[in-house]
Amino acid sequence: MGRPPGIIRKIAEEAGLDQATVRRALAASDMSEQDCEADFTKAVEIVMTLADSDKVIGHAANGRGEGHSSAYAEAKAQAELHRARRLELMNLKAEGKLVDRAEATEIGVRIFAEIRTAFLALGRRVADKAAGQTAREVTRIIDSEVRDVLTTLADEARFIRALDDEALS
Repeated sequence: MGRPPGIIRKIAEEAGLDQATVRRALAASDMSEQDCEADFTKAVEIVMTLADSDKVIGHAANGRGEGHSSAYAEAKAQAELHRARRLELMNLKAEGKLVDRAEATEIGVRIFAEIRTAFLALGRRVADKAAGQTAREVTRIIDSEVRDVLTTLADEARFIRALDDEALS
């Protein structure tokens, strides 16, 4: 069983400060422990008035002393999390695991434009071959040309070369 709390500890708990801060404030006010016991309310008011608010905030930000969870400490922790996340994203981008959204969008638009152009050109590519052919032959020719276009567009090596050429320019 511990000893009962002294007057300094009671004032510290009432004021939400640590005992060292209470002792400094009482020393600055020339108030003794007996004076504090005689007028507890006045002692708490004096301590609250004389406590160095900058030190109180600084201790809270470092997770010790008065007010262990202050808005300042939470904001500081949140800012540190954001800095860490930004550094993580920069590292991912440097490793090539993260791409810029605008660049990816531009590449996607270019790919779709290439697909559109390839399919629109099918008519001209097929016209001469299909002239005078039966419906079955025209279907076979169109199927063959569509497969050729899709095979060309699906060539992974060609796609990677195009990306690399774009990245280097």
